[in-house]
Amino acid sequence: MAEGLQQLIDELGKGWRAERSLSQLTLGQLIEKLEKLDGRKEIVGIGYAMSYRGYYSDLAFEPGDEVRTVGDLLGDCTSALGSTFTGYKGGDYVMDEHTPLWISAYGCCGDKLMGLNLSVDPITPVVEKEEH
Repeated sequence: MAEGLQQLIDELGKGWRAERSLSQLTLGQLIEKLEKLDGRKEIVGIGYAMSYRGYYSDLAFEPGDEVRTVGDLLGDCTSALGSTFTGYKGGDYVMDEHTPLWISAYGCCGDKLMGLNLSVDPITPVVEKEEH
């Protein structure tokens, strides 16, 4: 009985994740965007990757003022593909190209990552506030 209930919960979670991936940037899409840019260009506001507090199966990047290169961020993103991250309260989650992305401090809910603002130097994230 408990096993069947867990399977149902897992399937629902996959469906909700798929819906989120349609309305915000995914790991695969971010990698594609970064691959088209000069790896030496600077980017700010997208820190290091972790499991997102709001949906553990999603990936979040720390916000902040640290300046990184596009190449550094691309390396982190490609390393995250297929990697397992531990959720805020436990559980293991494998990230793939369809993983929705967020900008969020550790342990907090944050903003949807929607794209990159390429018209400024350094590059910055384009975010949308999450509606609760």
